Amino acid sequence: MRKDEKRFLFILIAIVAILVTISMISVFFLFLESIYVMRFLLIVFLFALSILIITIIWIIFMLYRISSNKEISSKKYKFLRRILGVVYPFLILISKLFKVDIDSIRRVYGKINNILIKTKNIRVSNEEILVLLPHCLQDSKCEHKITNEIRNCKMCGKCDIKDIVNLSNKYNVDVAVATGGTLAREWIKKKKPKAIIAVACERDLASGINDVKVIPVIGIFNERPNGPCFNTKVDVKKIEEAIKYLLKEE
Repeated sequence: MRKDEKRFLFILIAIVAILVTISMISVFFLFLESIYVMRFLLIVFLFALSILIITIIWIIFMLYRISSNKEISSKKYKFLRRILGVVYPFLILISKLFKVDIDSIRRVYGKINNILIKTKNIRVSNEEILVLLPHCLQDSKCEHKITNEIRNCKMCGKCDIKDIVNLSNKYNVDVAVATGGTLAREWIKKKKPKAIIAVACERDLASGINDVKVIPVIGIFNERPNGPCFNTKVDVKKIEEAIKYLLKEE
């Protein structure tokens, strides 16, 4: 198990431990409290906590099954995706509390999302795929604007955009460049894809996965050799692998 996965598991266990502790304290006050209304509220609170604890334990179990290459049903897949979206803010909160690297939690969250997507054997046509890119992939000195049309790229090869345009031409898939979450959502509304391949940093990718609940999103983390949001890079082979995975077999 890698360091990121260990941190993610630690945070999940920490959440369970905190919830169990709160439950035990609530039980203590439940037996002390003589007011009927307060007892009722405590019982409701304990019930909600119990459901949450059981759900998180179930998530851990399901993630173990997925990591062991075991199939899960469509209902479990949809439920797990929704629950992970609900649990995600708690993961970030507890990570801050324990001073755990938040990006490592986001990386595992993105990996789990990709594994979930690939358990469903999703297949779409090339017209139904949208590749979403951050504008920081473009060379900062380039004068040609590609946020409205990626084919404005002059193919100089100074950044990864050239290779991605070649992929777009090779597989005939739509590629859009977004300057932020708002523009990304506009592209999704405009293109109406059935599957998305998104390239972004850990924070933006995790946020985007949670925003797009209906459409499957395969996430690819960008590389930042020059710091955040400046002349970033991406492994273009990973984009091609994602395209090939999603495409229907001819």
